[in-house]
Amino acid sequence: MLPAPSPASRPGWFDGQDPPPAADLQTCIHCGLCLTACPTYRTLKIEPDSPRGRLYLMRGLSEGRIAPSDPLVTHLDNCLDCRACETVCPAGVPYGQLLEQTRAQLTRRASESGHAASPLRMLGHFVLRHVLPSPARVSSAATLLSLGQSGPLGALLATPAARRAMPRFASQGLEMTPRILPRRERALESVEPRLPAGARLERRAEALVFRPAGAPKRRVAFHTSCVMEALFPRIHHETVRLLVLAGCEVSVPRAQTCCGALQAHAGLRDDARSLARRNVAAFDANVDAIVSHSAGCGAALRESGHLLHDDPAAGRAASFSSKVRDVSEVLAEVGLPAAAPPRRDRALRVTYHDACHLAHAQKVRSAPRQLLRALPGVEFIELPNSDWCCGSAGVYNLSHPEMADAQLGPKLDSIARVRPDVVVASNPGCLMHMKRGAAERGEKAELLHLVELLGRAHPAPGDARA
Repeated sequence: MLPAPSPASRPGWFDGQDPPPAADLQTCIHCGLCLTACPTYRTLKIEPDSPRGRLYLMRGLSEGRIAPSDPLVTHLDNCLDCRACETVCPAGVPYGQLLEQTRAQLTRRASESGHAASPLRMLGHFVLRHVLPSPARVSSAATLLSLGQSGPLGALLATPAARRAMPRFASQGLEMTPRILPRRERALESVEPRLPAGARLERRAEALVFRPAGAPKRRVAFHTSCVMEALFPRIHHETVRLLVLAGCEVSVPRAQTCCGALQAHAGLRDDARSLARRNVAAFDANVDAIVSHSAGCGAALRESGHLLHDDPAAGRAASFSSKVRDVSEVLAEVGLPAAAPPRRDRALRVTYHDACHLAHAQKVRSAPRQLLRALPGVEFIELPNSDWCCGSAGVYNLSHPEMADAQLGPKLDSIARVRPDVVVASNPGCLMHMKRGAAERGEKAELLHLVELLGRAHPAPGDARA
């Protein structure tokens, strides 16, 4: 069991290591606007599975009125951390930060007290601590995973008997994983032949530097994330190519690492803080922007200043956070060349899914729509409830598959109502989760990352125009 509150030494249950601030916990005015914004409350209709209810539980821990229990931990773990409640909260409660700080206290103190974690949680923590922070290990894991996508092993794993024998998280994970390319085709350097005319790649000891043909309009640094090169190399390459096409000089620091988002969500806040220090140190402080192409990564990078607020690197971390931008923001600001009209008989119907950590955490909504509406031959259609969570939420769709699917259903219903040709999202987890659900339903719409559709409108030499 977790340690109970100790009134003799401290009135509340939280210890002094980065607890959620009591003043922030007391900011909630109990207005209830968060209830209908919350995916778990919409599904379960019980107060402890709402933001307001979870804040009440956190306050109980803070004030020593309650101690941790299995039901309390379950209510906190049920949260998708979509942060839709922050968008509607009139009091400005920093719910996401409070939840992460509470989860960190629970996780750390459970470990210190010898409270045994489940085998699945232990496996997840191992991956978060020892695999994702290492690009080499991520690449090796992807290569190993690719063995199960083809050949005799792939055929075996695809059989109904094999799927039934696997834990649900494993079979669903295999089903969602995109086709993994050979290692040489995944590497970011392989985009060099597709760069705009006159652009070039410089390989330096500290970074790859992609230079545009003329004088750069912006000097940006690119955060590559931990899994994008391994699982989504096309998105990875198109991000850099489009930034160069827009006139940006793009540096890719070799010393950068995982953003720490999944670690923070899982209560491994010390690990997230360590990763934030490494990233802050790795990026040139003189760049105009630090660009992310993954909603969750961008949100975590923007909060490096909060993570390191009491760290010796606090000042530099705050400056780092202030420069983080989603790729859509940079492309909308700098501007892409005019795209030639496509060769199609009719307009391409395109809709847009707001990834939670882009819309609610980063407050980025207009830039992706601006870019989509500017494409010739595109009819842009708003998606009903576009900022409702799809249920992906990092690895939530693997750890809480029933609740994740409960959120995916309404999202796919919205897509079916507008009958698009293409659904655009800017988060890899959303794409994987939604593609799996769409395939099961027989949905015909193509699901793409924003830069994939922009790349089709601005093809590299030799590419077919969309």
